[in-house]
Amino acid sequence: MSDLARRRDAAAAIAVEAAALASRMRAEGGGVASLKGAQDFVTEADGATERFIRDRLAQDFPGEAILGEEMGGAADGTGPLWVLDPIDGTSNFARGSDRWCVSIGLVMGGRAVAGAIARHAPAEVFAAAEGHGATLNGVPIRAAPTTDIGRAIIECGWSLRVPMARFHAMARRVTDLGAGLRSGGSGALGLVEAAAGRIDAYLELHINAWDAAAAMVIAREAGCWTNGFDSGDWLAAGNLVGVGAPALGATLAALMEA
Repeated sequence: MSDLARRRDAAAAIAVEAAALASRMRAEGGGVASLKGAQDFVTEADGATERFIRDRLAQDFPGEAILGEEMGGAADGTGPLWVLDPIDGTSNFARGSDRWCVSIGLVMGGRAVAGAIARHAPAEVFAAAEGHGATLNGVPIRAAPTTDIGRAIIECGWSLRVPMARFHAMARRVTDLGAGLRSGGSGALGLVEAAAGRIDAYLELHINAWDAAAAMVIAREAGCWTNGFDSGDWLAAGNLVGVGAPALGATLAALMEA
């Protein structure tokens, strides 16, 4: 087994345990949300789950850098860097919805190269390592074969880090082309659902590194068109993100233009 595959499997195992921990904590009252900022929620479970992941990574990969949503960390990406979101979709999590996940990605040389995303209910693990393909619960996944944008289902995530008018304009361009529009509250899940062909694309004008590091390698390994999210200053500043059916790549890129 290659080193990347070993790291992918470790990330998957830790993500599954972390998702189970978060679910237990919610059942015990740890899912009550407070606001970090406008529409930016955090719960007791977010912090506890991130600490659990950090402890497990430190045991398995001692001394390696970690960047997490709740506790920050290194962001230069020169060596192995674990990039994690303990609960992506916290607003859903806090309201009792199961549309949330744990995301653990690995960055080397500034590029996402391996990672895993785990849901607790339903029990799903998306995983990939560069050059090894992408899987859902161990079964290979591929992007949708869709060629007609008018038959596509596109999820558009929104962020208050860009003017809302830009999101509205992008959503309008999507619907003007006849595509179905979705927004589910978890960027990581939207990205990997595009990788699995459940939807035809996921687009967002700004997303943070911890939300998308694992999902980007999963999408690439599933054969998606991708916009090169993990480039430039993405680790520190985030970036716009787009993945989707490969035949729709040019159209999807145009949909994200200002």
